[in-house]
Amino acid sequence: MRYDYSARLRDDVNSAVQTAFGTAGIVNISMVAEQVRVNNLAENVALEDIEHLVMQAAQLIGAAIEFDGLSNGLALVGDDLASDDEEPSITPLLGLPHRVSVQ
Repeated sequence: MRYDYSARLRDDVNSAVQTAFGTAGIVNISMVAEQVRVNNLAENVALEDIEHLVMQAAQLIGAAIEFDGLSNGLALVGDDLASDDEEPSITPLLGLPHRVSVQ
């Protein structure tokens, strides 16, 4: 783990955490870290290090956090109503509100 992160990277982390918390009320550590990593590819920082920074920023503001790498809206949900000889139907989560756990 590095400790000499640039001011821009730290600002991007804080901004992304504030935005995620403001819009969803919860910070998805994996998703926010990946967004920050992609926006700062030139710095060559490991995703795990950025996840650590995102978690610190989320804890600092007292945000609820989750670790769901599949919440990008592309996961498919089966209805489990298929009979033995047919496949279950699946529905993409696009356009539906995200589930939020209350703790």
